[in-house]
Amino acid sequence: MSKLKRQEDANQVSEAGMFYPTGHIVAGFGDAATAKKAQEFLKQQGFGDHDLRYVPAAEMARDAARNLENPSLFASSGSSMPTRQKQLELAKDGCEFVIIYAPDKEDERRALHALAALPTCYAVKYKRLIIENVLQDIPSQGARREASRVA
Repeated sequence: MSKLKRQEDANQVSEAGMFYPTGHIVAGFGDAATAKKAQEFLKQQGFGDHDLRYVPAAEMARDAARNLENPSLFASSGSSMPTRQKQLELAKDGCEFVIIYAPDKEDERRALHALAALPTCYAVKYKRLIIENVLQDIPSQGARREASRVA
C-alpha cells in the first residue's frame, strides 16, 4: 500500500531530497479530464484509492521546481534531476499526472494495460537505482510521446 499523499513524501534521503517514489509509475496526460479517466481505468484494474494520486499541473510544477532549486551532487549526477526537470516542463505546458503505486511486475502490467486505453504522453517507473521509461510499453493509440527526461 502506498502512503504517498504529497509529492514531498517521496523525497528520498537516498536521493538527497529529490523526488524518488520507488515502486511508483508517474504518468502524464494532456488535460485533467484524461488524467481523471486514467484514474478510473486504473481502479477498474484493481488499484485502490490508496494506490493512486492525481497531481494537477500546478502542484507538479510547484513541487518539481522546489526539488530542482538546490540539487545535491548525487541527485544531479543521476537521472533523478533530468527526469524531474522533464516533469516540470510538462507541468508548465499543462500536463496533469497520476502517480500509481505498482511495486511488482503484475501491478506494473495492470497499470500499463489501463494506461493503454488513453493517450498517455509520459510514463516512468521509479525502481531501485533506476528510473525506467515505460511509455514505450503502453500500446496507446494517438499518444503524444515524450522523452522520460530532458536530454
